[in-house]
Amino acid sequence: MERELIGRNLSIQDDNGDPIQTIKEVEVILKPETLDIIRARRMSKTKQIVGYEIPVKLVMSKLESRLRYRMLDLFKAGKTMFLERITGSLEDIMTGNTERVLITGIHIHDDIDILVAKIDENKGIDITLSGTATDFDFVGKFPDYMA
Repeated sequence: MERELIGRNLSIQDDNGDPIQTIKEVEVILKPETLDIIRARRMSKTKQIVGYEIPVKLVMSKLESRLRYRMLDLFKAGKTMFLERITGSLEDIMTGNTERVLITGIHIHDDIDILVAKIDENKGIDITLSGTATDFDFVGKFPDYMA
């Protein structure tokens, strides 16, 4: 049996444990930084991991401005725009199994919309918060599915 997850069954909580209701997109990627290494014995090339980055991108409806206001208040106070943690979960709707991921140490350092108005557009306006995290942990994993 082949299973496929569609990203519609997603929920996110901020570092206060409050749900972010109108989340549209979450992207958290582990990007290793590597250094080319040549193995002398075989002259084969390989790579050594020397560091990593965890970019975080949250896209939500303008209706969920509470989190954006909080980040902008920190910015105006001369503090780091920081979320201690967010927790995201994906659910397999057919089985009810859930994968939960804890992302910690999120520094928001990319552009944040202050005012966007699109007069001739009928779509909603989105807010994007993006930056980098320091760590992640799977606090709930999907079970092994039998094929």
